[in-house]
Amino acid sequence: MQRPSNLKKSDQFRVIEGGDHYDLGEIVTLEDDNGSSSPYFLKADKSNSYFIPFSQLEPVTKTARDAQVGDEVIGKTNGSEYMVLERFQNTVSLSLANDFKKALGNIYTFDELEEDFTIKAEPSVDGKTAEAMEVLKEAGYKISKD
Repeated sequence: MQRPSNLKKSDQFRVIEGGDHYDLGEIVTLEDDNGSSSPYFLKADKSNSYFIPFSQLEPVTKTARDAQVGDEVIGKTNGSEYMVLERFQNTVSLSLANDFKKALGNIYTFDELEEDFTIKAEPSVDGKTAEAMEVLKEAGYKISKD
């Protein structure tokens, strides 16, 4: 695999060629993107991070159930876009359709989220998303720009 162009901290990959520090099949999380073809990844047990080349990795497919704060999901029935505003132990709170700044009780269980939504492969970088991310930061959420 070649280096993806839209990397962000916490992206996950599966090791397809084991080595000294990572086992075959292990899921690793991008910790520090140094811009190289071998950035640092956190081990699955979160004990240590080591560099590994992208040629030894494959992306882990993320589902709506895996959506984190700031991720965008698309309604399967209406095609509208929503942003995950909060993620709780068993539920998530979504923004209003196509308005990432407001939420009016759009709470879904993980099963409902997976059944009714798909995750947007790459979050948009339009003004609405940037504005919504700023609102989340002002509300005290930790948002990574990586």
